[in-house]
Amino acid sequence: MKMLQIKKTVLPEDLQLNETEKILLAAEEEKRGETLTEMPKDEKYNMCFACGEENPIGLHLHFFWIPDGVLAFFTPKPEHQSYNGRMHGGLITVLLDEIMGNYLFKKEGVPAYTARIDLRFRTPVQIGSTIRCEGHEVRRKGRLVIMEGVITNPDGTIAAEATSTLMLEKA
Repeated sequence: MKMLQIKKTVLPEDLQLNETEKILLAAEEEKRGETLTEMPKDEKYNMCFACGEENPIGLHLHFFWIPDGVLAFFTPKPEHQSYNGRMHGGLITVLLDEIMGNYLFKKEGVPAYTARIDLRFRTPVQIGSTIRCEGHEVRRKGRLVIMEGVITNPDGTIAAEATSTLMLEKA
């Protein structure tokens, strides 16, 4: 049985930070006193659900380097909800997993696979609200790396947080 493939074009505006995300990035840069550098996209993984520019249903995240970690902003749309007006918990988990794993991939140059993720949901993420996603390296032993991630709502409350154990692929 053949699978039917549906092709959708990714619009250029879907690949850019929205206005709120640009404002939050500028505020972060002002607070830190420096321009944050965006992590480069990797054409080899252009279908990545989190950051792939050719994935028509992807999240199209932009990751920025911060000391010992990474920062991203995301604004969930209606298609990202579970209960009316609230972001789906599985997609919140994806954001946390990606913020931690992509940091290691960009830092080390090899994929990082999640071996374990411990997650705590604290408050809902509202559809249409721009959230802050941040990940930091905690410690490492060889190819095993412990990361922490947090998603913060616009009002400063923590929506979700995670600790993850990741294994770097052998170079």
